[in-house]
Amino acid sequence: MTTASMIAKMIDVETPKVEAATTPKITTPTTPKITTPTTSNITTPTIIFDLNYAPQMSRNEMKALANQLVLSYASNRRYSQPFGLVFSGSDFHDSTLHEALSKQDFSSWSNVSVSDSFDSSTPWQAYADKNPVYLTADSPNQLTSITSESVFIIGGLVDHKEKPDASHNRATQNNVPTARLPLLSAVQINTHNESKNNTEHVDISTLAVVQLLHSFYKFKSWPTAIYNTPSFHSAPLRKFLHWKPPYDFLNYVENGGRPYKLGAGFCLTSGESFRPPTIDDIIIIKTHIE
Repeated sequence: MTTASMIAKMIDVETPKVEAATTPKITTPTTPKITTPTTSNITTPTIIFDLNYAPQMSRNEMKALANQLVLSYASNRRYSQPFGLVFSGSDFHDSTLHEALSKQDFSSWSNVSVSDSFDSSTPWQAYADKNPVYLTADSPNQLTSITSESVFIIGGLVDHKEKPDASHNRATQNNVPTARLPLLSAVQINTHNESKNNTEHVDISTLAVVQLLHSFYKFKSWPTAIYNTPSFHSAPLRKFLHWKPPYDFLNYVENGGRPYKLGAGFCLTSGESFRPPTIDDIIIIKTHIE
């Protein structure tokens, strides 16, 4: 459930004293009140990664989650208006996840807050006044809108073995509103879990969720957002997709019917609105296949 790798770099500081060398550069709140990160004084949506699923994951799953968080952070930085990211887990600094992220120098990441206090076991409480929504594929509700004030919670859960309803149960037991992403507006997804095939109750990677939220924030249209989300044109998700009209031209390939893989950085929709692709568009897209 992971995708290719991307990494981040940064910052210049005065030579620290010995005792300060091991101190993380990210401020760790001791109360549930966390300031929403902003970019250039522009408020953007906030994504909270709920990192309280360690007991349900193997060491390899924790490492896979760390990779997803690295990719999500790197992808978030590429946008002109990065979202605020919050890592929240009550035992985060004592986990395999923390160990794996430390190898990527995550303590110097920009536009990221970390909360590992006791209250971080219920991270939504810090944003109760903003009506946070827990995103889970098992929700009966569709996500219909996103604003600069929106706060979303993504369960930090990688399931190499099926963990049905884990994040949905956690949210409902704590009376946190839930929503799923309306994937069927543009694609059908077939997975190894046949009971969820051709439904919107399909789990997609953390990276895909982050990219899709960014795309929906820009285009305000789910079909256009899905069409413009890089993860939907990349392995492993790409091979499980069947595109719906007007995007069905992406299905027409020779190698077993798999959708086209577009070149890195190729922009599918210029401007702010989508128009059905023309024959010329299709020719251009075909020339950008990797």
